[in-house]
Amino acid sequence: MKSSTGLSPYRQLTKEEEKLVWEKPLSHIESEAENRIYAEVKRNWHSKEMKITNILLEGDAGSGKTQLAKALSADFGLPYTKITCFADMDKSDVLGSILPVLSEDGHSAQEVCYEFYPSEIVNAYENGWLLEIQEPTVIRDAAVLMALNSALEPDGSINLPNRIVHRHPDFIAIITTNRGYNGCRPLNEALRDRIHHTEKMDLPPKAVMMERAIAKTGYSKEDILSLLADMIITLDETAKANAIKGVAGMRSYLFWVDAVANGASLRSSMYYKVIYKITTAPDEISILEQALLSKGLLEQLEQIEAAQSLGQKKQSSDAIELHLSEDGHFYGNEEEISEDSDALRLRKSKDSDSHSDQISDSTIEETKSSDNNENGTPLYHELDGRIPTEQQKQEFRKKINREARESIKNSIHQQIKLIVHRPEVTEENRKTYQKQASALAPIIRELIQKTRPLLEHETATEFSSGQLYGTNFCANRIAMQDFRYFARKRPPEDDPSLAVALRIDESASMSAFGRLDAAKQAAIALYEFCYGCGIPVMIYGDTADRSRMEQMSLYSYVDFNSNNPDDKYSLVSIQGRSNNRDGMAIRIIADRLMTAPEKTKLFISISDGQPKAMPDYTGDLAVTDMKKTLQEYRRKDIHFLAAAIGQDKEIISDIYGKENVLDITDLKQLPARLIQIIARYL
Repeated sequence: MKSSTGLSPYRQLTKEEEKLVWEKPLSHIESEAENRIYAEVKRNWHSKEMKITNILLEGDAGSGKTQLAKALSADFGLPYTKITCFADMDKSDVLGSILPVLSEDGHSAQEVCYEFYPSEIVNAYENGWLLEIQEPTVIRDAAVLMALNSALEPDGSINLPNRIVHRHPDFIAIITTNRGYNGCRPLNEALRDRIHHTEKMDLPPKAVMMERAIAKTGYSKEDILSLLADMIITLDETAKANAIKGVAGMRSYLFWVDAVANGASLRSSMYYKVIYKITTAPDEISILEQALLSKGLLEQLEQIEAAQSLGQKKQSSDAIELHLSEDGHFYGNEEEISEDSDALRLRKSKDSDSHSDQISDSTIEETKSSDNNENGTPLYHELDGRIPTEQQKQEFRKKINREARESIKNSIHQQIKLIVHRPEVTEENRKTYQKQASALAPIIRELIQKTRPLLEHETATEFSSGQLYGTNFCANRIAMQDFRYFARKRPPEDDPSLAVALRIDESASMSAFGRLDAAKQAAIALYEFCYGCGIPVMIYGDTADRSRMEQMSLYSYVDFNSNNPDDKYSLVSIQGRSNNRDGMAIRIIADRLMTAPEKTKLFISISDGQPKAMPDYTGDLAVTDMKKTLQEYRRKDIHFLAAAIGQDKEIISDIYGKENVLDITDLKQLPARLIQIIARYL
């Protein structure tokens, strides 16, 4: 299919470069992606404006990204090299470093000489090699990504301390990155825009998986290859659906097949070749096992293994064979027994010292976590902590009522009769909460895993002096004869700091069209997400005009100043009640949010309509009050967002500002949208 001359038939490679050109093993099987990329690059290779030289391969671990990059090196006849990016990568890692040159004996000379050592990127860029850039999404420093951007320009150049390097016409950059793993951020938009061709790398079709396994391992039993491929596909789909961060890919499949080909047990090798590579958490293993059981794949595996066991002529050393003679006596001559169908085979019990590869149904049931519900979905654990006494609860309720009344002084709401409730939790609340949290668990866990890297230290702007190499040259260090003439960026000292308040409009209209159910799910998802990420969160509901003695009602469901681990279960008691006096609720909740020590404070309001309460809190009066309240607390560095889930979206947008309103058309998207918004503020 491919020309042996590669892309530039008149180019002569050095002996060192020839060694870098990847040679395809006999077991290599060309994929559709390889053929497609080769054809695209070859077709436009001599075009000045449409030349394809920057390629992105994006997919899960084990999907064959690096193998494809190496195969393209062989197809194009270009030397292959790679760099693996890391979080603290700086410009010196991209361009190279100026380092002192030591004498031949390893000791410093009287006169210290310095030399610039180019990076592997510069070598490939200047000499026209195929460069694989692995995981640029983990890089924290935006300046490093900018350096990569300029290097990927078609007629780009790199400014080095001693010269300017221009892009070789044969240089091809292949970026390989995983999807949604810990530490990985979305690919920089500017970098993605410079890509000329992108491939989404997934597990290949089942037939291709089997073909590759046969070529690489020599194992050719198609029934077993087919079953193992089905199990890999099922495990991969289940891991993604349940936000389990591991991957079942081609590597796992090939090494599993290889183990089976060399006599390993199908069942036991599944764990140490596949499942334990995905996860070792008992609850997650239980989810994967249940997926295989539900599709009957484990049963098929056991049937094949049982058939293999019966078909073996020689038994393992833990089998004792007894033969019954005509006179009723047992004897144990193995040669005679092997040809006698009346031989009685006895195996050691599973209570003996030897290990059994078979796992009984009862064992599978025992591995199920007590935190799983009937369908195997893991429930979230209870918060550690002691339940406050009734006296402590009463004191906290009095405290938040007192502070709420203080918040509305000198406002148009100061004469409004107010009560802040602390809903009691029932056993029914617990069951309902656990059921809803379990249903939301996959998306919550996925978003937690994607967000946790953002909570790690970001790159600091300060520099640490006295380094052997780095990004800044410190001239004042010349007098110090220790060769530490450079400065590198220091690790940061503070974590990103965020506190969140969620306000839910509990007016009667929220009960219509499933709005209240969506708000409940959003509150549960937001709480579990914030708890999983260690973000302080408070969740309040409000309504107005329940009675003449209770003109304003607030419901403190979750408060970060309350030490009650049962608070979260009260979220299921959110309900539509009466009118809504939004400005008053925002003022009280914002004041409570102000008490949080975190630097960034995010206030989210879920509402379906404009403010309206008796006797005259409506229309321009209510809108003006809300705008003034928002403006007042924005000056105090509170960020406001509104999720509009009703018909009055234009009015809500006018009050909060268009840039601060989420227009939620599909209510099922509300929980995920809120969590994604929070992640942006980290």
